[in-house]
Amino acid sequence: MNEQKPTPSIPVRLPTSRENSLENVFWCGAIALLLYEIYVVQVDSILSQAAAILVTIPALIPFYLWCSGRALGLPVFPMFALSFIWTYGLPLVSHHPRIMTYPPSSHLSAGATIAGCLLVGTLIWYRFVSTAPTPPQYYRTLGNRKGDEFFLASLTASVVFNIYNAAGWITLSGVAFSMVRNGALGLTALSTFILCYRFGERVLSRQHSIFLVALIFGFMVTNALSFLLVGSASISLIAISAYTIGRKRVPVLVIALIFSVLTFLNYGKADMRSKYWFSDLQPTVAPWQYLAVYSEWADYSLNYIQQRRNQETEEERGSVTERVSVVQMLLLAQSKSPDPVPFLQGQTYSIIPQILVPRIFNENRIRSQEGTHMLSVHYGLQTAEATQVTTIGWGLVAEAYGNFGVLGCLGLGAVLGTFYGKATRWSIHAPLLSFRSLFSVLLLTFSFQSEWAAGTYLASLTQSTYVLVIIAFVFMENYRVPPVMIPVVYQADSQ
Repeated sequence: MNEQKPTPSIPVRLPTSRENSLENVFWCGAIALLLYEIYVVQVDSILSQAAAILVTIPALIPFYLWCSGRALGLPVFPMFALSFIWTYGLPLVSHHPRIMTYPPSSHLSAGATIAGCLLVGTLIWYRFVSTAPTPPQYYRTLGNRKGDEFFLASLTASVVFNIYNAAGWITLSGVAFSMVRNGALGLTALSTFILCYRFGERVLSRQHSIFLVALIFGFMVTNALSFLLVGSASISLIAISAYTIGRKRVPVLVIALIFSVLTFLNYGKADMRSKYWFSDLQPTVAPWQYLAVYSEWADYSLNYIQQRRNQETEEERGSVTERVSVVQMLLLAQSKSPDPVPFLQGQTYSIIPQILVPRIFNENRIRSQEGTHMLSVHYGLQTAEATQVTTIGWGLVAEAYGNFGVLGCLGLGAVLGTFYGKATRWSIHAPLLSFRSLFSVLLLTFSFQSEWAAGTYLASLTQSTYVLVIIAFVFMENYRVPPVMIPVVYQADSQ
């Protein structure tokens, strides 16, 4: 057992001098957002406007508690709550075509339901993170240099996997391919967050920093070759969040650049899918074909912009919000349940134990998205056969309402507040590269997945946790943390 004296490194809780700076940024952003919802947006009813504000304020509270230093640990629940602003709040006032089909009173009811879920979760979560726990005798952790090299190698392997997958060079199939893909996704998110956090803290070497930026760019380019932009968007969001937490400064220009590029590519996405997904063309792209494929993609996007510039409809103006919104699923469930469509009474939750069984032990186990498909069939959006081809995102809140109504949503808030609170408390003052902190980081990267139902969320989290457990056993060592040093976080640096 290694009892080497640890050396000072990365604080999980922000120093006081920087808390004030981040708190100021929070207030500027929060006030600007509320002013936008109150004075800028044009809505047909003040009830819809009130519903958006009703979602936004509870979604901001956990992040304020963390920015002000009142909540310790990594901002897992605050980031989860913050995602409700663009998935549930803003769509209510953005002329979303599907949301506009519901009356303003339904908007207000949905806003109140979401607010209740967030407030219950916040109250429970805050009880866990307002104070620091008694530290353990040892932390299972990676050394700084070993950690940098390991995560850079993992991110490199993910980019190589994307290249081989896009080119059709991977010979794995079935269970083996699924295991490798899911393990790579979890490890990629983990590696991106850790390295970008350290990049933000200015503790990465210059060479590692340049290599990291190149790897993230390479991952986004190669991952988008499936003509699904969600992977590239997710990894960029994780990278920006980690960098912001580490540097205590928001990279506004980088955010604007990434958003502009992804939005531009999104305009031509449908044409690229139509050509490569639904035709006899071989849907593989070798590395030397990247420039030609992206040039073609850019041409489709430019043509779309030119054709629609003078024909923009309300639906097209709200297209970006529409793609991230899931509040319409809650509105659907509230409009139909309990009459004429009865509540599912926990059916989408009862199948979770079957989903969590690794496919290597049961090749015929049910799909991770089975709960989502059950909701779509139950509410008449799809047939059972259609779910084999297309998946409709529901999100945790709509799923909870579809099972138990408002009580289900309040119960969801209690469960998530407890789960995120306990996990965060477990990692408070732990070294960033310890198993405890890395598990919280894993949860943080999953907190952005707004469309997942509980079964999909837990299946993906379980698969990624398996990878983390293997890392802990193979690469980590036990390091003693002297009690007198606990108020500051320390990271062992193995030689």
